[in-house]
Amino acid sequence: MVGFAAVAGQYASARDFVLVNVGDVVPISRVEWVVYDTGRRSAADASEHRCVLRIRTSCGIAGWADVPIWMMPDQSTIEQIRTALLGRDAYEHSGIWRQFYEQGLPLGPLGAVDIALWDLRGRIEGKPVHALLGARRQKVKAYLTTSFNLGDPQQYAEQAIASRQAGLHGIKIHPYIEWGTGRNGLSDAGFPDRDMAVYRTVRDAVGADYACMADNSRTYTYNEALRVGRLLDDLAYEWYESPMPETDDWRKRYIALASELKTPVCGPETHPDSYPARISWIASKACDIGRIDASFGGFTACLELARACEAAGVPLELRDIGRDAYPHLQLIAASSDSLIKYCEVSSLSRDSRIQPGRATAEPIFDNDGYIPIPQTPGMGVELDWDYIHTHRVS
Repeated sequence: MVGFAAVAGQYASARDFVLVNVGDVVPISRVEWVVYDTGRRSAADASEHRCVLRIRTSCGIAGWADVPIWMMPDQSTIEQIRTALLGRDAYEHSGIWRQFYEQGLPLGPLGAVDIALWDLRGRIEGKPVHALLGARRQKVKAYLTTSFNLGDPQQYAEQAIASRQAGLHGIKIHPYIEWGTGRNGLSDAGFPDRDMAVYRTVRDAVGADYACMADNSRTYTYNEALRVGRLLDDLAYEWYESPMPETDDWRKRYIALASELKTPVCGPETHPDSYPARISWIASKACDIGRIDASFGGFTACLELARACEAAGVPLELRDIGRDAYPHLQLIAASSDSLIKYCEVSSLSRDSRIQPGRATAEPIFDNDGYIPIPQTPGMGVELDWDYIHTHRVS
């Protein structure tokens, strides 16, 4: 069980979590948002910007979140957040989350605030966040995620073989997609016949005992999803992720699909609501494995869904990799392997990479294919404040 000190009800709300060693009142004294230029370029050759939220307290301790730029609030939302936080006890992070969520704060800014508050709580107590919840483990199995449109089936197979040789514990196949074309009511076009050739070739290449997962990113119709899913049953894939669009009007089709297949259906990954919508999908048996990431409301949202999945006997997978995976690693450390089995990586490189604006490297896997859990206070991320302020945009 995820190590919460107390929970009321089967699906406890954020305000119901009671953590051990509650400290004295620590008032929030300053809320600062900074946008900085990483010096990197996007695929469209635009400057890559990121956003830092730093929350200071009257005792001089600060916590922070370094997040993608789209999680930055607009000016009116910045003022709403600042007004609500100033003077509040830093230990009220769960109540603050509930207040902002019920007020309709966009999930991106809510996620940034929540990550920063949990980071602050850890720094106040001098502990990693997972230690606040009850640490269960110090490492997690990693699996490789491929890019889309990687090449012919043999190229996918070669990457799967390389993944196995590198010690990773599985591979998730992103097959073929044509972005934004629209077909049968879908925003992107998939290619189920070509995809099935990849799934077969990969399984043949790595053998029956290596974990393989399929993720075509919501491009199939129901009939296509069912046809591909039956092949995945035959190939013993570990899960089948987001095969169809993930809006609520597709949920009945997910329920039907999950009832027809042996392969667990994983999702919803992109539903625009936070954990409550995902709980409803689990309760209606529209998915067999939950899916979320910290951009859908922060660490608390992931924590809530972990509780719901655990109560329902449903595994959970945490989306997102690289420099934004630290909140996920904290939750993984406080959970069992049966609840959250893996962490996702996008590269076979084991080079330590410190991104501009960071003083902490991205997580990398070891020789045995495990990612170690950070043991430093808070979320485990230290920032290069000189770089951030030198490259400040706003």
